[in-house]
Amino acid sequence: MAKDRNIKNKKTLLQKLRYKYRLIILNEDTFEQKTSLRLSRMNLYALGSVFFLFVVIIVTAVIAFTPLKYYMPGVGSVDVRTQLVEVEMLTDSIQRQLDKRNLWLVNFQKALSGDLDSTFYVSDSLSTADYNNVNIDEIGEDEQAFRVEMKDEVFLASEQILTTPSADKSVVYYPLNFMTPTEGTVVGDYSYLDGHFGIDIAGEEKENIRAVESGVVLSADWNPNTGHVIGVQHKNNTISFYKHNAVLLKKVGSFVKRGEVIALMGNSGHLTDGPHLHFELWQDGKAINPLDYMQINKIN
Repeated sequence: MAKDRNIKNKKTLLQKLRYKYRLIILNEDTFEQKTSLRLSRMNLYALGSVFFLFVVIIVTAVIAFTPLKYYMPGVGSVDVRTQLVEVEMLTDSIQRQLDKRNLWLVNFQKALSGDLDSTFYVSDSLSTADYNNVNIDEIGEDEQAFRVEMKDEVFLASEQILTTPSADKSVVYYPLNFMTPTEGTVVGDYSYLDGHFGIDIAGEEKENIRAVESGVVLSADWNPNTGHVIGVQHKNNTISFYKHNAVLLKKVGSFVKRGEVIALMGNSGHLTDGPHLHFELWQDGKAINPLDYMQINKIN
């Protein structure tokens, strides 16, 4: 009995949904019929659902495919996102450079105060090299004569600096005179136009390479083209580079004295065809001709 009643209620509800109603539009003054529509509740629900879905699709498309989307929370413009990425990359690069500079300053301060250990330990990969013939205390006759010649010039230059009036803002530099970096003969000249920013000095394998002036080692690494390279920072914003070495005897941050052995001559790197030293001098960020500041034999 109850089952029949439930079936009857369901039929009644379905009939109500399908029951047709007439919607008549009349003229208010004359009551003339203008138009009429036959609708059921089911038709109204279906039309309402379709209309709602249509509106949702239109609004979603407008927001997704027009600039209106950039006004939505959490969505920025393409230019802003690009600028943020560039700023982040630039900040990261500046941070790395700042860390390197801080490390260099700490090592430089330690070198000036004498607290930096400049002892070099040969790695296992170089332990089989023959260093029996290396004499780091050897001073050649040319070096002895050069030291005697420069002793009075350096003294006079220092006296001039001490006696320069404080009102004179010009800087008085020591003369740029360097010792010869190694024994050998110049076989390649400096040529700025050809992109050859140094001189090539040919010599014997494992010949001593000496610092041309006192300073701090700012780089000591390997380059595929120039092999083992070491660079030394000197006073007056001057830097010397020694390339194609067989082995480096100093590490970054080490303080080296004038004439101290820092490497051994070799033939490392692709841009070489025999044992020699490629030597460069840079001052204020510009390459200068080393032959203008030192005496060295040159091939005829």
